[in-house]
Amino acid sequence: MIHLISSLLAMGITVFYFIIGVKIHRLWPSPLTIPIFISTIALIVTLWIVDIPYEQYADFTSLITYLLGPATVALAFPLYQHRKLLVQHIQPILLGIITGSGMSILLSYYFSMWLGIPSQWNRSLLIKTITTPVAVDIGKVIGANIDVIPTVVIVTGMFGAMIIPIIIKWLGVKHPIAKGLPFGVISHGVGTAQAIKEGEKEGAVSGAAMALTATIMSFVIPILFLFV
Repeated sequence: MIHLISSLLAMGITVFYFIIGVKIHRLWPSPLTIPIFISTIALIVTLWIVDIPYEQYADFTSLITYLLGPATVALAFPLYQHRKLLVQHIQPILLGIITGSGMSILLSYYFSMWLGIPSQWNRSLLIKTITTPVAVDIGKVIGANIDVIPTVVIVTGMFGAMIIPIIIKWLGVKHPIAKGLPFGVISHGVGTAQAIKEGEKEGAVSGAAMALTATIMSFVIPILFLFV
């Protein structure tokens, strides 16, 4: 009974903070005021004040975590709606995924080595642009620090969703393929949610990029580590 009440309270606070984040974003629309960023900061401060370990909070809100699965599957709807557009531009989409993911892996790997970051942490950083469930499975194969992966992935997705719109606007990018692709390649689910706000086509491209990035990298990264 106590666990049930605690779970309802934790989920209620989480939803409340997200609603506050949505209202703030509507008042001051900016990539820097996206709801997930505001609600995350509010939750971190709250957990720190009341001294609740993250593991306990994660247990209380496991239902929300479970719902991430159906939410991800729901992204298939815009993919189906714009399937002709995706097939028509499959070559630049694949090229963007391979180039973007490849550069992310190389820069992360060598920069971490230069900083002297331990090998397990370095390997966790390599898979930061892959959606969490797939990243965790890849991390087990390549010997990464599994406990670090979810945090790294979430932070990458959150900051990517904040920064990518600024870069796109600064560069004057207009084509839906070019606008949607970096969200899915770099910021996975969080980025795709932001890409949908840019437009349905952008959201579909981001969803496709997220799925293809996870699929391609789940093969490429373990193979690369056979030679490391």
